[in-house]
Amino acid sequence: MSDSTVFTEKYGPWAVVVGGSEGIGSAFANELARRGINPVLIARTQATLDEAAAEIRSANPGVQVRTVAVDLSVPDGVEQVIAATTGLEVGTLVYNVGSEPKYGDFIDHDWDMLAGRLQRNFVSKARLVHHFAGLMAPRSRGALVLMGSVAGFGGNPGFALYASSKAFSHALGEGLWVELGKRGIDVLTPVVGQTNTPTMVKAYGRVEGAADPSDIAREALDQITNGPMWIEDKVRQLVADRISSDPGERVTTIGERAARLASGNPVAVS
Repeated sequence: MSDSTVFTEKYGPWAVVVGGSEGIGSAFANELARRGINPVLIARTQATLDEAAAEIRSANPGVQVRTVAVDLSVPDGVEQVIAATTGLEVGTLVYNVGSEPKYGDFIDHDWDMLAGRLQRNFVSKARLVHHFAGLMAPRSRGALVLMGSVAGFGGNPGFALYASSKAFSHALGEGLWVELGKRGIDVLTPVVGQTNTPTMVKAYGRVEGAADPSDIAREALDQITNGPMWIEDKVRQLVADRISSDPGERVTTIGERAARLASGNPVAVS
């Protein structure tokens, strides 16, 4: 039995990829399809979903692809995902949605925007994890991939709610790694840094040396059994420095980096 067949039997036949229309999410969907798993792409815009689905079908003729256009920043969005995937044997959930293109102080943001971020990055995430892990547990197999970030290792002035949502992913993933591991489900939180995704490039420009989404997806799936956390090589030292630094110095340094990013003059990734 090939490694690809083993992977498909353990984590397939279907994967739900939230944020699957572009960037890291699209890269995960493509990599899962390459390994023989049928992806369900979840995102807000049908046009970008159709483009992503066509690309996957072209590269992987034997793979089925479904799309669900839904906004997970509203309360009923997550129930639409659940309804659309009823009857599918989902063996993998990738929760990737949640990049933040809006820089600014927390209290200067409109509350409706922040409420949508809370729904998308906390409530919808927890609800879908609860739903799909609950379906995986009786089969004693499956995987959850909850995208983390170096931003989750410290308060981030200008991106305060976003950073806290990544810290939430880290803590949730670590706890579930133990709980669900006893039920045969693998849990991994990939920790990445600056990545040249379409959303981030449009908002802040291309960052020299930033990660490529396809590399992140491939390496993360290669590490799926080695949870609870996989830290991208490019940010391993940065994470170590943040963990060991004085909190006041840490948040000041993070704030300076965030301000440079928002100004269009980001720190290059070494």
